[in-house]
Amino acid sequence: MPSLPHRTAAQLLAEVAQGTAKPLGPFTATVQTTANLGLPQLPQSAQPGGTDGLTSGTQSITIWYRDGQHLRVAKQVQAGESDVRLNGRTAWLWNSPTQTATRLALPAHLTGLPGDSGNGVAPKLSPTAGPSSLTPAAAASQVLAAVGPTTVVAVQSNVTVAGRPAYQLALAPRSSKSLVGQVLIAIDASRDIPLRVEVLGRGSTDVVYSVGFTSLAFGTPAASNFSFSPPPGATVKQQVVPSSLQSALKQAGLSPANLGGLPRAGSSSQSGSGAPAAGSAQAGAPKVIGRDWLSVIATPPSPQVAAAMQSMLSSAPGTTSQQTGFSSSSSSSASSAYSSTLTINAGPGQGLSALRPLLLATAPVHGNWGSGRLLQTKLLSVLITSKGQILAGAVTPGVLYADVAADGG
Repeated sequence: MPSLPHRTAAQLLAEVAQGTAKPLGPFTATVQTTANLGLPQLPQSAQPGGTDGLTSGTQSITIWYRDGQHLRVAKQVQAGESDVRLNGRTAWLWNSPTQTATRLALPAHLTGLPGDSGNGVAPKLSPTAGPSSLTPAAAASQVLAAVGPTTVVAVQSNVTVAGRPAYQLALAPRSSKSLVGQVLIAIDASRDIPLRVEVLGRGSTDVVYSVGFTSLAFGTPAASNFSFSPPPGATVKQQVVPSSLQSALKQAGLSPANLGGLPRAGSSSQSGSGAPAAGSAQAGAPKVIGRDWLSVIATPPSPQVAAAMQSMLSSAPGTTSQQTGFSSSSSSSASSAYSSTLTINAGPGQGLSALRPLLLATAPVHGNWGSGRLLQTKLLSVLITSKGQILAGAVTPGVLYADVAADGG
């Protein structure tokens, strides 16, 4: 345990806020993400890069960052590596298992990372700027946003992360309705930036999710990290990133007239009363119910979703329609339409096969709010109602039931 000057919880909160507001500067790092959420194993074909994804296991990415025009991100995948390199106005996407390289020519106004000034000055370390969205800073910012009356904050023993001495903050929800036991944030003692975030389930000492540096070195990476030459025999694709929406439509063989009732550039998507127009994206978008540790994401009710879930559950061996928890009035045509959409987007059967293991792990539930299916893991509860509304959050099932009842879904 490293010996460091004493800091109170209030001091560490203030210092990490200041540290994440400063430019990070050039660096090379490896970030490791580990998940043990207790979700069922997904089919191999549904796993990104052949990994367990969010189900379980560990993933690592390596980042080389010089400035807003020079970035490389490499991720280990099954039997190889996927690589993204940005070098000025040229970006390369490399997939070693398929031996495929895609060269993107970027328009001048898109050169550089979001948040970068375009003059070579590194963007600030914030969750949405530059390479920080790939680091523990993004996860820490979401947790720190919940600090307030609903959170107990304490300082724990110092730790060493990626060879760097760090303080460690512990944040715990006051409400027993949260599935989060506590969140541990390791803060670099010299730079005041998050080095690691660990989430523990309520009533457990096991880490169910973590993201943190396993190596971190400040300094300018070698220029060779940002240039790329496809190896002999590789399939090489060339793409030009459109400089505007009009250019993108033209490349797709479309024009504003082809978009029918969709709002055109410069037009308002709202009615004269200021309310969202009927059929607008806002009307069908997910919303957040509750706040802080008890926040829940909720989608609007959808007959198509209900029909698709009913279809998948009914096709499971030994399952009757009465056991699914979904209304038998779900339209078969809606089910067919939704299944067709999954088939188009994910290939024949891939969409349904990817969802089925998760759906079969759910249990039928009902109450004064209605009926549906519940999936509960160490850190997450997901409710799918018979009306096709999906609610999810790191909360106990009772919170979801109360939310769906109050929401009228």
